[in-house]
Amino acid sequence: MTGGTSDVAFAAIQREKEGALFELTSDQAAEQYNSEIRGTTVLITGVTLGSLGADAARVIAAHEPKLLILAGRSEKTLNETIASIKTTSPKVDIKTLILDLGSQSSVRSAAAELLKLTPILDVLINSAALMLIPTFTTTPEGIETHFGVNHIGHFLFTNLIMPALLASPAPRVVNVSAAAHRTTTVRFDDYNFRDGKEYEPLLGYAQSKVANLLFTVSLARKLGGKGLTAFGVDPGASITNLFYRAPKELLVQHGWADENREPTAALKAAVKTIPQAVASYIVAAYDPSIKDQSGAVIRVGKIDDSIPQHSKDPELAERLWKLSEHLVGQEFAY
Repeated sequence: MTGGTSDVAFAAIQREKEGALFELTSDQAAEQYNSEIRGTTVLITGVTLGSLGADAARVIAAHEPKLLILAGRSEKTLNETIASIKTTSPKVDIKTLILDLGSQSSVRSAAAELLKLTPILDVLINSAALMLIPTFTTTPEGIETHFGVNHIGHFLFTNLIMPALLASPAPRVVNVSAAAHRTTTVRFDDYNFRDGKEYEPLLGYAQSKVANLLFTVSLARKLGGKGLTAFGVDPGASITNLFYRAPKELLVQHGWADENREPTAALKAAVKTIPQAVASYIVAAYDPSIKDQSGAVIRVGKIDDSIPQHSKDPELAERLWKLSEHLVGQEFAY
């Protein structure tokens, strides 16, 4: 499942209101933007089978991209996703990139490898995420793991591969957030929750999801003049591989799963299918009509005008950019 308590509640409230929009699938969206997808070079992080990123890769592969690059920690896992994609799109050119977003040294190595792999990157979809880590842990650099992987890793990787993005005539970055961004703010002076003393799994996850959107705002503001557009995505709640990796105790506690780890009826009634959730990925990555709204968030296939101020404020976005530069030990000026 992606998201937290707010994702499920928000999805349940919105489902009736959204009507037919809720039913838009990734396949339908990709068909709509077939001509935009064809011939592009695309990189997607977080593509384990059963994930939203894997479904995005599947539908993009069906529409003749020039090159599809799948990034993740495990070559075995990446190859499993490739094998699945090849059953329906056997001719698509797919490359793999080993990328551990929880290790800044791995991120730097992966970025250097990417710049050797392709001189041009048209679309970057930052979809990888961890969720509901039960106890306080940190990356090798001492950053709370949700924040370190879901935001800092993507922040560093995106900036390091910026030369390839800016070589594209119309580069676009998609940062995948979640409805959990509505529930908290970035703890700029205490992103590590008092070294774990005040840590809660949902808060850790939610903080990283706010950061995804503020990062999107900064990319749009700093790089819009160079032709880059950036969009956040709130895919809503769905039952993905993250659901089955989450601690059973937390799933049961929040009413999301029974004692056999099966999704509850209440959860099933509230969530989207994976293809429904991924439809917003495809719109964010390829819809040409939203170009002038760079920095916005896509939900149920359209611009979401209900984003809270703490998730879109330019001053908070700049503050996060400075904190992120500090945490990676490198400045990125554009």
